This record gives sequence, C-alpha cells and structure tokens, in this order.
Amino acid sequence: MESHSALTDKAFHTESNPFRKIALLLTIPCAILPIIMATGGMMTAFKEPTFFKNDFILFGLVYLIYVYGIVLSWKIHRKFVPFAILLIHLASLFYYSVISPIEFLGYVAVVSIMATSIVNQYYRTGSFECNECGTASCDV
Repeated sequence: MESHSALTDKAFHTESNPFRKIALLLTIPCAILPIIMATGGMMTAFKEPTFFKNDFILFGLVYLIYVYGIVLSWKIHRKFVPFAILLIHLASLFYYSVISPIEFLGYVAVVSIMATSIVNQYYRTGSFECNECGTASCDV
C-alpha cells in the first residue's frame, strides 16, 4: 500500500490539455460546486429556468464535461463504481425533473453526485482528503 506522502493525482498534474485538465478538476470533491449548481438547475430547468431561458443547455454542457472527467479517471483506475453511482444520480435527476418532483429523489440526486466525485477521487488518488495543495498530497 502506498504511503500518504506518495498519494498525488498524477492524472491531473501531468495533463497538458486544458479541456481535459478542467474535466478532471470538475470530478474532485474540492471543485464540486459547478456540478452541484448544474444538478440544482437541471431539477427545474424544463419547468422554469433557474437563471435564464434554456439554461438547461449550459447545465448540460457542465454535465458533459463532468462525465468526460469521469471517463478520463476511469482510464486510470478502471473501477465501475463511480459510473454506477453516476447512473443512480442521472436516473433520479431525470425522474425528478421530467416525470415527478418527488422530494426524496432530489436528495438522492444531490447526494449521489457528491458520492460520485468522492468515490472517483478515492480511486484516482487513494484518498478522500482535499488539502491546501488541491491534491491528496502536497508532494507534487
């Protein structure tokens, strides 16, 4: 098992493509605000826009980048668990926003997207921690 000082997010720090770097960044719990905002916006986007008309397009773009970040991480850790949690999230979000706004499903959507990011970070870095360096370890 790796020591705590050896835990770094090599995928993020070695990535040179800015788009891929942003996609990987969106999937860590320390940078979860954009996907949480998109989740909240998508819950009502088809009934009444959160910010402006057709704002679900912007939220959909955030989701595409987020899923791309999950795919990039999967190429490293090869664990299906983050995808399974993401599918639970997408199913509950779809049911809540399109079929029936059952309050419980809103909570499931928010908690499951947080769980997706946390589990993904654990598989990618070996730690749940976020620290001042933005990685699981300051040994960059």
